[in-house]
Amino acid sequence: MPLLIDAWNVLHQTGVLPPDLAGVGLRGLGVLIHRSRWARQQVILVCDGTPSGAHIGLGTGIRAVFSGHDREADDLIEGHIAASTAPRRLTVVSSDRRIKAAARKRGCTVLTSQAFLERLVHDAERPLKAPPGPPKKVDLPRDMIAEAQAMVDHVPNLPTRQPTPKKMPSADQPEVPARADLDDGPLPQSIIDAARRLLEEQ
Repeated sequence: MPLLIDAWNVLHQTGVLPPDLAGVGLRGLGVLIHRSRWARQQVILVCDGTPSGAHIGLGTGIRAVFSGHDREADDLIEGHIAASTAPRRLTVVSSDRRIKAAARKRGCTVLTSQAFLERLVHDAERPLKAPPGPPKKVDLPRDMIAEAQAMVDHVPNLPTRQPTPKKMPSADQPEVPARADLDDGPLPQSIIDAARRLLEEQ
């Protein structure tokens, strides 16, 4: 969500910034924005007067525009609000009544300068997240390693399956094929005849 900031209105707020941040200029405001929830947003700082070296080095995504000698910053801000093609996505930061009225008329989100500074201070006080490091190596106790190795070494070997010796058929008894052979298809006629002879003998 783009931010349109009444820069001098924000910087002239007193009693909000802590002593170590009091009196920051445009550069300091840019640093605070980059450490805030708006770090990835497009930010326009609208200022009265003409450009100076103070606006150089504001960082990526932050642009300072100046009204010049013949206009006021309020005029530029109102012009930006009127020209916005997506005013409901625009956040306007100012405590000026004229600017707040123009922003609300177009459906912009409005933040007072004090509320904006309070959020900047809150975000700046949050500890920066350290980048994740490499995974930690877990060292197991030596006795645990030795116990695990002993368990592996004493696992009994599984008995090796020996092939069943093939039984030679007798002269009066034909060979009966293995079960796997029986499942392959119809029984051979020789086996059927042998089975009939055995039944007749009984």
